[in-house]
Amino acid sequence: MIFAAIKNHPAEGLGYLEEVLSREGVDYYYVEAYSETKMADFDAIVILGGPMGVYEAEKYPFLKWEMDLIRKTYREKPVMGICLGAQLIAASLGGRVYPYIMEIGWRRVRRVADVPLPDEIEVFQWHGDTFDLPRNAELIYEGEEVKNQCFIAEKALGLQFHVEMTLELIEKWVSKDKTLSEEEKKRIVEESREKIKAHNELCEKFVEFFLTL
Repeated sequence: MIFAAIKNHPAEGLGYLEEVLSREGVDYYYVEAYSETKMADFDAIVILGGPMGVYEAEKYPFLKWEMDLIRKTYREKPVMGICLGAQLIAASLGGRVYPYIMEIGWRRVRRVADVPLPDEIEVFQWHGDTFDLPRNAELIYEGEEVKNQCFIAEKALGLQFHVEMTLELIEKWVSKDKTLSEEEKKRIVEESREKIKAHNELCEKFVEFFLTL
């Protein structure tokens, strides 16, 4: 099996997903959408995050290419979207994406659908946009502050949260952020040291679920 991992920003790669995919015997390659849109053969797609908004497609025309790709693919092959990737799936299928409250750090979300995933989980968030659920999509997890956290639509899986994070990635993102206070940065990193192992195990569960779509 071959995954095409579509990057929207140099700093946002597969992270822990690289290890999980390798362990599952899945090959993968990157497509840096901001500089190229050529793709080799693939059996599934993972669309990664980025700092831009779906509504900025005029400024970032590769987002339009990704949405076209989603529409052409999601009924036939699995498509996973993480953060911006989830918002792109939602927009591709008719959902509205718009600025909302900023979520950075650890948040609890709860399962609201009958799928083989844990009931309540704690996940790492880093986003300021949200989306309306597309018609015919099924909500899988909801949050208190931001309701739509995870959904499926045919073979598409949208994850608003970042299942791919490692401690190293979190430390890197936090250190470069200009909006968090030093106290907030310290708290997020300390919490991440305690929570990352369970989060990585959660990432594995989501990959297993995704491979059944």
